[in-house]
Amino acid sequence: NDQQVIMGWTSEEDNLGPQRGWQGCHTLPRTIFLSDDGYELRSRPIEALKTLRNETSHRHFTDVVLDTNIPFEPVPDVKGNQVEIVINWQFPMYQNLDFGLIVLSTPDGQQRTSIGITSRNNTSVMMNSDLPGWDYLSVPQITQWSDCQIACSKDNKCQAWTYVQDREINNNCFLKSGVPLLTSNSVCTSGVKQREAGEQIVWVYMDRSLSQRNPDAAHEPIHAPIWLQPSTINTEWILELDIFIDHSVIEIFEPYGGRLALTGHVYPEEENANTFAVYVNEPATAQGHIIINTLDIWNLNTIWTERHKFF
Repeated sequence: NDQQVIMGWTSEEDNLGPQRGWQGCHTLPRTIFLSDDGYELRSRPIEALKTLRNETSHRHFTDVVLDTNIPFEPVPDVKGNQVEIVINWQFPMYQNLDFGLIVLSTPDGQQRTSIGITSRNNTSVMMNSDLPGWDYLSVPQITQWSDCQIACSKDNKCQAWTYVQDREINNNCFLKSGVPLLTSNSVCTSGVKQREAGEQIVWVYMDRSLSQRNPDAAHEPIHAPIWLQPSTINTEWILELDIFIDHSVIEIFEPYGGRLALTGHVYPEEENANTFAVYVNEPATAQGHIIINTLDIWNLNTIWTERHKFF
């Protein structure tokens, strides 16, 4: 059917490859396509992956409202570490939010991986905030954050900026070719170059800080920004994620628009790290709700029709 299909390679992110006897694996096959305006190359999982779903294991949840701070709320009657998850989130526009789904978790949540969404009410100027990474230029002769913002607005390559107030001139304003994940930093002021009126940037992330005990495995977050566009019928954002977990590999997609694809490794040591949960670190204000419109989880069948012994 004239699909353009690609596969990538994901390397291991720990120090135990020699003990396992292999190093890395292919990513899921993805179909690639152009955005409607023809300027962006996008991707989504191929449709044939749906044939791996074990329909007898299917669990379906609807209209789950998350109105308060929730550290760890288990999803009932479902476990697994070889699964597909399709989750449709609804959340308010232009608020400070942080929420998501916990996977590969022990029942007590001590070992877990979080797949979340974070947003800010205003990303044009964010006090006490850093956007670490993607630096391509240190702008000279900058003495205040507003001049750093202006420098970014005049540079076509710049997507974001950070001004560091305790650095000397010529080493305090950094222009960025991408939009890194926001972090707190009392000496920084940062901002994102804004796009069309009404659009809002949010970050989708994979938090691996508690994914494994091994200090030589990757613990830093994986993340990607995504711009959401308002419509005449919605007063809140809708964002659907398609998540595939195969034991130590997690892949996250935005299936309809194809604007997001994240791949990362985690290495939970606990055999019972197969629980799912939801969390809210920053809830919505009284003017809105964080809602799971739909949550579907399937165990996935293996692709192997028979086992082969290679050694």
